[in-house]
Amino acid sequence: MNTKTGFVVGFKFMAILAIIVGLAGIVLQFLPGLGLISFVLTVAVLGSLIGGNDQRGKGDDQLPGRSYKWAIEWLLLAFMAAYALIEVSKWFDVFESAVAFLNDHWTGLTLALMCCVMGIAVLQNASKAASG
Repeated sequence: MNTKTGFVVGFKFMAILAIIVGLAGIVLQFLPGLGLISFVLTVAVLGSLIGGNDQRGKGDDQLPGRSYKWAIEWLLLAFMAAYALIEVSKWFDVFESAVAFLNDHWTGLTLALMCCVMGIAVLQNASKAASG
């Protein structure tokens, strides 16, 4: 009789992985030539987090779905802050290099930020579901 159980990847593990990969993706954007690696890592983790897993428990069924609203709100706030930085830089010419960096790396930064925010949102909803 085989009593070994395999490692089951749940949403909490994927949320923690999404936060780690999101932060790593942001850091990789600052290193020349590593933007594609950041893009591939973040897309893979986001796809896994959103797509789910057939071996999840009953309590995990709707966990990412309930997290979307919170994550979208924070992403909107981040995009509004980036847009405000771009508009302010037109007036003062102080943030020209920051705006150039945002314009060159917006896709990778967006996906990395999505990883971080979705991971935090899933963890937040998981803790709410566990407590009440």
